[in-house]
Amino acid sequence: MFKFTNPHPQGKRVGDCVKRACCLASEINYHDIAIMLNRFKAISGAKSFNAKDNDRPFVEKVLLGKNQGNMQYANNGHRYIVSDYANVCGKSIVMVAKHLVCCNGKGDYLDTWDCGWKSIYRAFAIPPYEIIVNHIRKNYPKLCKGLSLERI
Repeated sequence: MFKFTNPHPQGKRVGDCVKRACCLASEINYHDIAIMLNRFKAISGAKSFNAKDNDRPFVEKVLLGKNQGNMQYANNGHRYIVSDYANVCGKSIVMVAKHLVCCNGKGDYLDTWDCGWKSIYRAFAIPPYEIIVNHIRKNYPKLCKGLSLERI
């Protein structure tokens, strides 16, 4: 089920689906996710925080997202759509055409618009907040320097 959720600190509705999905799935505050995504560009070599060569490696390496594989034939020979996948997955970030969305593991997908009809290309299972934060502090100290990594 779609649940309108906008973690942007000022409530702005802007093209920030990568930040929004990463924030909601990891439970790390929006500000810190935004800074880490921008800092991660130096590692990934991407030109922008929301480039494909930045967001996917960030989800996999920093947020420890476990790639659930190509969704091409995951659902009896068909791709899952976001609304169906939300009912069968745990907490995850899903990639659809030109968009990322968070599934909360309780049957809901969290976003600022209803993308439930979109086909999923990739999905990443996301571990609990504590595991992510400990991993970032240990393995990516430059990304989190000066950040609180507070839970939302």
